[in-house]
Amino acid sequence: MKIIGINGSPKKIGSTTLIGLTKAMEQVKTHGFDTDIIELSSYSFTGCDACGDCKKTGYCSINDEFSSKLFNIFNDPEVKGFIFASPVYFGGVTSLMKSFIDRCVVFRRRGFDWENKVSGVLTVGNSRNGGQELAAMDLVAFCMIHGMIVVPDASPTSHFGGILHSGHDGGIQCDDLGLQTAANLGFKVGEVTKKLHT
Repeated sequence: MKIIGINGSPKKIGSTTLIGLTKAMEQVKTHGFDTDIIELSSYSFTGCDACGDCKKTGYCSINDEFSSKLFNIFNDPEVKGFIFASPVYFGGVTSLMKSFIDRCVVFRRRGFDWENKVSGVLTVGNSRNGGQELAAMDLVAFCMIHGMIVVPDASPTSHFGGILHSGHDGGIQCDDLGLQTAANLGFKVGEVTKKLHT
């Protein structure tokens, strides 16, 4: 069984979101799951064009790497859960993550393929109050619309998932509380997924 982390940062090098997501995925592994991190910036794809073909055929008709590569990764029955991660851009997720979210309508229109999969969310802002919780709610709404089981970070932090900030001296590596929320999120996603599937 596998849990996948999805990084919505457009940065190919130096992504602070990847640091937080990696911290979360390390804790997922403690529950015995295989893990993988998908860097959306490594794939070439566009947003949804609302053609409606996926409603008729169960497949996206746009010929790009979402259809040729990402679809198969996310349609694998061995995948039992996800952690969706994004930096904060103007109080929301990145345009890259939003394009991914919109293209994932295909999994809903195929008959709610992701229903009851476990999910968690992680966001990174440039300041402590930089819109992380707003961006997290974008991701939570996405998960809920797919019928997924959304979990928080585990106690003692337990709020809205991994919430980190990077815009201070020392960067994200000095955000001890934020990194703890990321670790707690990964632990909780792994814990709940294990309880559901063993």
